[in-house]
Amino acid sequence: MWNKIRELKKFDKLDFSLYRFLIDNFGKRGDKAFFYVKEERVKKYRDFFVVVGNEEYIVDDEFCTCRDFQLNLKGLKPCAHIIAVHVARNTGNFDRVDTYYIDFTNMGRRIKI
Repeated sequence: MWNKIRELKKFDKLDFSLYRFLIDNFGKRGDKAFFYVKEERVKKYRDFFVVVGNEEYIVDDEFCTCRDFQLNLKGLKPCAHIIAVHVARNTGNFDRVDTYYIDFTNMGRRIKI
């Protein structure tokens, strides 16, 4: 499955041939990856990417913080977020964020005793 990730380098734009490749090789995860890129949900921070799905998932090389990658796929296959990052890199469809990542969802939460 990881060898199919490397084959994504031959696609440099979001079009039907890329979508067909993603569906044929990654199924539902490929469909989700295409959606993430098309909807501009891939963000490039200084050291890694973030893909915005139900939550924000950090993708660094061949690792993702999502539950699917860590529990279901056990790192043996790429999740939709990793696929999306590879597609976004090749097509240039990602937002650059020139700052360090801050998880704003946890800011301001206070522990009540």
